[in-house]
Amino acid sequence: MNEVLLFIGGTDPSGGAGLPADLKTASALGFHGCPVVTAVTVQNSGNVLSWEAVAPEILLEQLRAVCDDGPLAGVKSGMLGSRENVSALAGFIREELGGLPYILDPVLAAGGGGSLLSGGMLDPLRDELLPLCTLCTPNISEAEILSGISISDTDDMVEAGRAIIRFGAKAVLVKGGHLGGNPVDMLVTENRTVKFSGSRITEDNVHGTGCTLASAIAALLADGFPLESAIRNGRQFVRRIISRRIGRVHGYLPGHSHGAGPLPPTPDGTSFYLPPAFCAMCSEPLGKLPGEHGHLFCRKCGFIHYRNPLPAVVLMVHDDKRILLVRRGVPPKKGMLSLPGGFLETGETPVECGIRELMEETGLQALETRLMELETDSTAYGGILLAVLEVREWEGTLVAGDDASEVMWCPIREVPELAFSAHNRLVEKLAGTL
Repeated sequence: MNEVLLFIGGTDPSGGAGLPADLKTASALGFHGCPVVTAVTVQNSGNVLSWEAVAPEILLEQLRAVCDDGPLAGVKSGMLGSRENVSALAGFIREELGGLPYILDPVLAAGGGGSLLSGGMLDPLRDELLPLCTLCTPNISEAEILSGISISDTDDMVEAGRAIIRFGAKAVLVKGGHLGGNPVDMLVTENRTVKFSGSRITEDNVHGTGCTLASAIAALLADGFPLESAIRNGRQFVRRIISRRIGRVHGYLPGHSHGAGPLPPTPDGTSFYLPPAFCAMCSEPLGKLPGEHGHLFCRKCGFIHYRNPLPAVVLMVHDDKRILLVRRGVPPKKGMLSLPGGFLETGETPVECGIRELMEETGLQALETRLMELETDSTAYGGILLAVLEVREWEGTLVAGDDASEVMWCPIREVPELAFSAHNRLVEKLAGTL
C-alpha cells in the first residue's frame, strides 16, 4: 500500500484546523501527509482573523515537488484562497492526479462564522473542481453557498446535495453539525441518500472537526474502504477527537492524540496492566470485566476491547550450575524473584527485546543467544506469550536496574518459588536436563 496522502489547504497557527489537522489525522490513521500551502492564515481556537493566499505559481511548484517525489494514495483539499488557485489546482488534478480518490472540502466559511471566500472563487469551484472530486464535504453554510438553497432540516440538506451533484460531484456529504439537536450528516449520490446520525458530545464549537473528517475519509478511501464505510469510520474518529478536545482561551481544539503526561515522579509499573476506564470508540465509561479472563466491552456502543496475549521475552541466563535471577521492584509480585525479561516494544524482535531487557535489568551484555521455545502464562498483565531466550555467553558487571531491585546468581537446583508460573516450569525443565 502507498501510504502518502497529499493535503492542499491553509495554515493554522492554532494547530487545530487546516493543514495541521490534516497531518495529525493522517498520522493517527497510519499515513504520511504532504502539506501544500494555499493560504497563510491568522487564527486562534475561535475563528479566522485574517488570511492571505499564496500565488498560484507557488501552489503549482509545491504540487510538482510533491508529485515528483513519488506516487500518492489520495488527495484532499481544503481552503484554496483565490480564484486563481482553484483553477490552478483543477488543471493539476486533471493532468497529474487522475484516478486518485479526491476529497474536496470546500472551506468557504470558518467554523466561527467568518467567510473564507474570495472574489470570483465560487464559479471555478463549481465548474472546475466539483466535477473532479470523489466526495465533496460542505457544512451547512458551505452547502447553502454552493447550492443556493437555504437549509433548515435534513430534507433541505438532501436537496442542496442534489444541487451540488448537478455541478458534477460524484457524491456529497452535507454535514449537519451546525443545525440544532443531535448532529446528522447526509450522503447524497446520483442514486441514493444515506443518513448518518449521531449524538452531540458537546455544545462547544470544536475548531477543525470538518478538516479532520475530510482528511480521515481521504485516508480510509486510500486504504481501500468503500465510501460509506470510510464516512462511518471517519465520523467515529471525529467523535474521539471531540471527546479529547483541548480547551483554549477562545475556543476548543480537537484532541488528535492521547495526552502524554504529566509522568508520575516515581513510576511503579502498575498502570501497565490497569484496564481502560473509558471506551476507545465513544468515550463512555466501561463496564466491569464479564469474567476473570473476559474482554472489556462498552455497554453504550458495544465496542469490545480485546486483550490478546501480550508478547514478552523471558531470559534463561545460565551455565551448567547456576542461573541468573532478579528480584522484582514493581508489582505484580513485588519483592519476589523471577527470571529477567519484559515486553516487546514496537518493532522489536524477541532477540532485540531480550538483549535490551538483560542490559536494563542486570547490566549484562548478551554475547550468544538462542531462541529455545514459546511458553504461555496467565498473569495480572493478562495472557502472555513468552519467547524463551537462552543466553550462554555474556559480559559485564551485575547492576540491578529498570524493574529489578536486585540481581543474583542462584544454583539451578536451589531456585525458590518464582513470581510467575511459567518461570517455575522453565527452571524445572532446565534442571531436568542437567
